[in-house]
Amino acid sequence: MEREILSCAFGEESYFERIKDSKDPARIRLKIIEYLTTCKSVSETARKFRVSRQIVRKWEKRYREEGMEGLKDRPKIPKKRRTILTDEITELILKLRHEYGYGPRRIKRALQELYNIKISENPIYNVLKSNKIQNGNHL
Repeated sequence: MEREILSCAFGEESYFERIKDSKDPARIRLKIIEYLTTCKSVSETARKFRVSRQIVRKWEKRYREEGMEGLKDRPKIPKKRRTILTDEITELILKLRHEYGYGPRRIKRALQELYNIKISENPIYNVLKSNKIQNGNHL
C-alpha cells in the first residue's frame, strides 16, 4: 500500500521534469529515498522515478552522509577559481617571452624553477595572446 502511494507521487512525469519547476527539490529527492528504503531495489526505484540508477545511488549516498542537507541543490560554481595573475607575474611572462622566445610550456617551467611560481600554461598563453604575441610574431 505504501509503495503504491509513493509510486503515484510523480505520476507520468520524470524526475527531471518534476524537479525543473520545483521550489523544494529536496522533498522530491526524499521521496526517491523513501521509496528505495521501502522496496530495497535501486533498479526498481530508478524505473519508478524514471532516472538512472546512478542518480538514485547519488541521492541515497548524500542522504546517508548528510541527511536532508545532502538532498538540497548545490551551487553550480566551479570548484577551482581561475588563476588571477599579478602585474609582476605578467611582466615576468612577457620578459621571458621577449628575452628567450619561450612558449607557454617553457615559461611555465622557468617561472617554477627560477621564481618558485606555480602556474599552468593556459594563463601564460592568455597573457601572450592578450599582448598579441604568438609564435614569435605579433598577431
